[in-house]
Amino acid sequence: MAETFAAAGPPRFQLALPSIAETALRSNLDAVGISYARIDPASLFGAPLAKLPLIVSGKAGLVAGTGQPLADIGILSKTAPVIVILDDDALDDAISIMDIEGVELAVWPLEAEDILSILQRIDIGQGYAAGVHDRGPDAFVQIGMLSDEVSRIADQLARLASMKDGPVLPAAVTDRSAAETARSIREIIRKRQVRKQFFPAELFADPAWDIMLDLAAARLEGKQVSVSSLCIAAEVPTTTALRWIKGMTDAGMLARRSDPEDGRRSFIDLSDEAAEAMDRYIALVDSGAI
Repeated sequence: MAETFAAAGPPRFQLALPSIAETALRSNLDAVGISYARIDPASLFGAPLAKLPLIVSGKAGLVAGTGQPLADIGILSKTAPVIVILDDDALDDAISIMDIEGVELAVWPLEAEDILSILQRIDIGQGYAAGVHDRGPDAFVQIGMLSDEVSRIADQLARLASMKDGPVLPAAVTDRSAAETARSIREIIRKRQVRKQFFPAELFADPAWDIMLDLAAARLEGKQVSVSSLCIAAEVPTTTALRWIKGMTDAGMLARRSDPEDGRRSFIDLSDEAAEAMDRYIALVDSGAI
């Protein structure tokens, strides 16, 4: 049976965490006055759940404290949103749940503003929104706008991919090899990274574009990209990068691909539509048309 803790009023979250992780998170929930219900992780998959956001942690490919594969999160997310918290060294475990609807991803430590941002994103936190302004409005605004931004990019991508008639490109450009196109993309990435030597990196934060550039180059080079590697390429905090990767996957911009040499492993790739649009964009850049 769940127990309710902290502030007065109904619980806003359910925690099903090992004791150490629960202790670490409860202090931040207490700090923002959010009530929560505690569930023994061992009973998580064996009893009905309340329709409240559920926080669990992932460890070694399992839902921590349960012995269940992380992919079984899909069973729980049919009842309520599930927030899965991962350690930095377990980011690649996210691939097994990246395309499950109703799942949010985060990285330890989960700070107070992260909790409030998650509440806002799943549309139950209006009563706490004002508290964010004391704890990090920039992070809140960036994360809170993610869904709208991903939807906008996905709509534009669909239009680009469906265009039948585009600019006529010189033969020298259309005949370029994959290796030459990959070098062009890596040069774009290099120039973007050089800016950090002169200006604060957050001034130019554009995780969606950095993710797409990295995946486009890797695809042309025949390389496979892990979630942890892509989080680095996004050049934003890891929790933010995970949310962008998840949102872009939900929008059909990214896809999970199985390792042809090991079916138990998967990697992140551009969707075919996104790859086509990126190829056309790079061709335009290389032709000097833009």
